[in-house]
Amino acid sequence: MRKTLPEISTKEYFKLLTLKFLLVFDAQNQSFMMKKYFLAFYMILGSFLLHAQAPCSDFNSTTNPAGNWVAAPYPDGNVYTSFSSSTPADGSQYLVLGDGSGSSWYLNTTDFKYIGEIYQGQCLSFDFYLKDDGGYGSPIYPTINLSDGISTITFVSSTAVTPGSGWITVKAPIQFANGSLTPPSNAYGSWQMNGYTPAAFDNVLMTGTILGLCPDYYPSPSEIVYYDNICITDCGGCSADFKLTTSFNTTNHSAIADLSIINPSISSTPGNPGSSYIVSWGDGAITSPYILPSVSHTYSDPGSYTICVTEVKEKEIVCKKCITFCYSESEGKTIVQKSSTTLPDWKNIAKAELENTNELAREYALIPNPAKNYVDLQTNLSAKSTVSVKIISLVGETVLEKSEKVNNGRQAIRLNTEKLIQGTYIVEIQSNGKVSSQKLIISK
Repeated sequence: MRKTLPEISTKEYFKLLTLKFLLVFDAQNQSFMMKKYFLAFYMILGSFLLHAQAPCSDFNSTTNPAGNWVAAPYPDGNVYTSFSSSTPADGSQYLVLGDGSGSSWYLNTTDFKYIGEIYQGQCLSFDFYLKDDGGYGSPIYPTINLSDGISTITFVSSTAVTPGSGWITVKAPIQFANGSLTPPSNAYGSWQMNGYTPAAFDNVLMTGTILGLCPDYYPSPSEIVYYDNICITDCGGCSADFKLTTSFNTTNHSAIADLSIINPSISSTPGNPGSSYIVSWGDGAITSPYILPSVSHTYSDPGSYTICVTEVKEKEIVCKKCITFCYSESEGKTIVQKSSTTLPDWKNIAKAELENTNELAREYALIPNPAKNYVDLQTNLSAKSTVSVKIISLVGETVLEKSEKVNNGRQAIRLNTEKLIQGTYIVEIQSNGKVSSQKLIISK
């Protein structure tokens, strides 16, 4: 029988995906007396150049085809594996995964961490083939699982397969629930979660570190499935490539982002209207429509920013692609991240959210969440008390603080989030000697 993904003890830390480069023009060797510090990176079709590509397991290595995939620790790793060649999908090796007796999980705890934060707008893709259904006798819907060590979300393909019916490709959207009553879905299938709430789903997508495969579809332990090309990829449908270049100048501590769209589909023909492009800069600013050949934006405050390009055709969103970069003030000949506080303890925060949902809901609630220009901390205290609130960024920086005396019963403390950039934050609430934390998503 299928069981939940086993809890794995992993080191919890958040890795900001950044590429930082320092170029110094020495004033003694130049005709001009200034130094400029540049950081630059490029994005084409969702892949980072300069060896910063999205994770991908293609099982093609001749020495270690499994890569970082391993059977789960006892008693949950009852699988057997081998690697065969010449899949019709790409003519290369693929993973053969067989179901053993008991709980059967095959895990990767290294390559696919924090995909909701790093790869928002892209897809978790995989190729699948059903060799043996173990006598099940009914169509099987391929799955892939993501866990934070506490809860698991599962993407279930909408395409049914039977033994020998052929290879299929599945693409699971990496997108937040954004308060929806149902988990995200697309033409390939839908995410599912036991005890689903938008906050719980977003927690797993944001902090998940364990990607899991399970061949157990039927009580008889004899199923055999094939997996290949488990990768973070573009979701498809984009008609153009995107290139982003940023520069940083220490004279005013500002960054300039230059975005260009390569081969955009903007011309219209009868029955085939062209596309338009909307650029969201991650600090609340939006450029719409995009004007050729490129568009620029200036950031005055060091920090982390997620830039998204959305392609729209006949008022329908064709695709959305995002990239996160950060910059900080330079010191001497280095670029450093100025922060004297530690990173948030994501695992304990996620665990507290899931274990104390009912208790927190009775006393505190963040409405709306996701928020844009403001969020109300709604309180329901048994006695009058002073409530102190902090909003903390992913790098541990306190970006907003407020303290108010609140009467008992239902009250509200309004927090102005207009100047916060799009992303995820932790709201720390302190009252009567107790401290609790909730997650807040800012969506511009």
